[in-house]
Amino acid sequence: MSDTTHPRTATEGTWALPLLALVPIALITLLTELSTPWLIVSWILFGAVVILVTAGWVTVFRHGMRGSSAWGMCVLVHAALVWQLISLAR
Repeated sequence: MSDTTHPRTATEGTWALPLLALVPIALITLLTELSTPWLIVSWILFGAVVILVTAGWVTVFRHGMRGSSAWGMCVLVHAALVWQLISLAR
């Protein structure tokens, strides 16, 4: 029984933290009118999410991705990230 995948391959958990970090931004965007303080907080959180997604991609490039569910989570994170960028840039 030899497992050919590296124990540090990217899984759903790799993309879960950035997705969870996007939740406050989505709530701020949907529930407020994005006044200046909320806009600043949203951009700071967005920057943190971009750093987390970059770290996820570093893991993918170094150790690979495990399973189609991990790719599905990756697509979900990137779709939410693009949606937030569009809503913050307005």
